[in-house]
Amino acid sequence: MTTLDPAIERAIQLQLQRDPPFTRQDLAAVEGLAVLGATDISDLARLTGLRVVRLIAYGGRDLTPLAGLPVTVLEVKVSAVSDLAVVGELPKLRRLRARNNAITEIDVLASDERPFRELDLTGNPLSDHAYHEVLPVLRERQPQLRVSGEREWRLTRRLHASGLPFDYYHDDEGYWLCRPGLEHTAYPDADHLEIEPDELEAALDRDPSGIPGLFPAYDT
Repeated sequence: MTTLDPAIERAIQLQLQRDPPFTRQDLAAVEGLAVLGATDISDLARLTGLRVVRLIAYGGRDLTPLAGLPVTVLEVKVSAVSDLAVVGELPKLRRLRARNNAITEIDVLASDERPFRELDLTGNPLSDHAYHEVLPVLRERQPQLRVSGEREWRLTRRLHASGLPFDYYHDDEGYWLCRPGLEHTAYPDADHLEIEPDELEAALDRDPSGIPGLFPAYDT
């Protein structure tokens, strides 16, 4: 028997449909897992058969524990992740959904000619180098690549430069501001604030420190 991080243990419990404790054989049999609100994913390294990983509201900065696993699908959203270096150690990865994180550099995605079937980097504070030099290379290989429009991207960059690790993005329902990770809210996957680009830009010009107060008081 082995002890596990609580968030990962809950996810395994839901996947296996039974209560812990779990044996090593149990862990090795898990092929897909969705983890909500983890602060540490080190225990995922024990799931040696893991192929599909979904991390929602993860508070960590990197994905190192996944290195060497047979992961083919990786989804990380509204999380504090800033480093995608682990992609170079996931040779079977073909679908990467990394919406609304803290990712700035993506050279690792262009370092080989891997045929990604899906690549989504929407809502990240990508560097100028990443947005203007690496993305065009990726787009030539991956026509289905999804990223933020330039205005949303620039506003996200301004937020991070102001000390606010918030992301700004657009979808079919409007423009939204969110707080990835667990630093500013316990529920980063919910209560995103709908706000127009002009309004957010004006708030940044006026006083960035007032932006957290735009969110509902009960969720701050």
